[in-house]
Amino acid sequence: MNAEIQTPSQTVPLELTPNNDEASKSGITPGESLQKIVRYDLREEGTHVLAVSLSYSENIISKSTTSGGRVRSFKKLYQFQAQPCLSVRTKASDLPSRDAGEEKRQGSGLSRYALEAQLENLADGSITLEHLTFEAKSPFRSSSLNWDIPHLDTQQLETPTLAPREVTQVAFLIEEHPTNDDELAKEFTKDGRALLGVLTIRWRSAMGDPGVLSTGWLTSRRI
Repeated sequence: MNAEIQTPSQTVPLELTPNNDEASKSGITPGESLQKIVRYDLREEGTHVLAVSLSYSENIISKSTTSGGRVRSFKKLYQFQAQPCLSVRTKASDLPSRDAGEEKRQGSGLSRYALEAQLENLADGSITLEHLTFEAKSPFRSSSLNWDIPHLDTQQLETPTLAPREVTQVAFLIEEHPTNDDELAKEFTKDGRALLGVLTIRWRSAMGDPGVLSTGWLTSRRI
């Protein structure tokens, strides 16, 4: 038995688990069933096809002997549509620059940005946001302004649950830190936008299924 999934861009072989069960080695007795599980993280929108192929031989049992029959095989195709579960819209706004200190940069300010993201639940059921991370590109560093901020005098805020089509806002403070390494200096796109980093969102559906989404490189406004 083997399985593969055909995505809009590629075909990927899948591992079947458990892969060392006794039925796969010794065969299936009358009335017995064999079950396998495949896992695959959906990363593309559009039509997907799960193809499962099975080859087997029938044993012909008589009163005196058991003889092997001919080998048979068949293939089943399961087609489904993959749609995005979460919509993300981002905006990076300039903040007043922060002076790095005379001992590090005399008179020069360091860039600061407020990154805002609007998250909309596109799924048919509710989802619970579990974790937000912004992987800032050096020399930037990020600070979360969301429910995971440590609170000294209050209880930790609960992670938000979004009903279908519900929207929530999240934000990060992104600050440039001084560096003397030219390789860690700010990088810019061709149209003069600073590369800030990548936003990653993790969530779970109402049935507990995990989901993850990572944006491409997020940038500042054109300088």
